Amino acid sequence: SQNRQLPIAIQLAIFLNCVGHYGNAILPEYVAQCAGVGTGTVHNCTNHVMVAILDQHDIFIQFPGLDSEDVARAWVYTQNRLCPEWHNGILAADGSAFRLFAKPAMHGETFFDHKSNYSLNCQASIY
Repeated sequence: SQNRQLPIAIQLAIFLNCVGHYGNAILPEYVAQCAGVGTGTVHNCTNHVMVAILDQHDIFIQFPGLDSEDVARAWVYTQNRLCPEWHNGILAADGSAFRLFAKPAMHGETFFDHKSNYSLNCQASIY
């Protein structure tokens, strides 16, 4: 369309509102009503800001070279904290939840998940 974009500050405010909420609180209709714009504008603003952030990815996120001092420090750090049973292995965790029959006696509340079940996540160590 021939319409001008909203000011960057407003686009950023709409984007931050979208990424700062979860579930029903973030329906585009609610954000549009709050910002006084249409739902299409909410989608456009969110997309424009995300594209602008991703355009900066390679400038701000860089991996150190394999011969750098940071890699050497990270290697020493992990070797000091590595579980010996996992040495030279690959840890694969898919996060599948196994429901428990009842609340565990010790630290039971820590096993309560977002679906209101007591559960454990699976992990598999592969060699």
